Amino acid sequence: MTETREITLEQLLKAREQRVARQKKLLEEFRLPLVSYTVNIPGACKKTPISSRIFHEGCNALKKKLRETGCSLEYFEAKDPDTGYEAYLVVKTEERILKEQMLQIENEHPLGRLFDLDVIGATGIPISREKLGYAKRKCLLCDQDAHSCGRSRKHTTEALLQKIKSMVDSYFDNSFLVHLD
Repeated sequence: MTETREITLEQLLKAREQRVARQKKLLEEFRLPLVSYTVNIPGACKKTPISSRIFHEGCNALKKKLRETGCSLEYFEAKDPDTGYEAYLVVKTEERILKEQMLQIENEHPLGRLFDLDVIGATGIPISREKLGYAKRKCLLCDQDAHSCGRSRKHTTEALLQKIKSMVDSYFDNSFLVHLD
């Protein structure tokens, strides 16, 4: 069972610093593109039973996509600090192709909106959605830019968490039914 703990802003910022340091180390070691995966969860509790389900489903989707596209997964690491689940995948492929594949997952998987799949090129430069001609992500609750809604606190954490719970419940209920066929 996943223990739920509130984290502070200081802990969150320190975790980001540690994630960047880990990314840098993996890029130096492998000199290949890297996927840094976290879960988009608002609020002070980042490690919950729901975020755990989302994270594991995202890991499965990532590995499946890499198998389907013939990309070689050179390294995989998953962590579960209180600041939220995170995974690192070093992939032997062209970085733009890798970003396209991650965007497919984010855009097509029923929970993809909850996956944060950052691709960092072998030189350490992140590959953005916009660089490949994709629009910024939309808010879970309205049609506005997600970053703008988050920054302005347009929606309550409770409303966002309720939407996430609804998405997760619907996905796992439906995937259970598919497996019964």
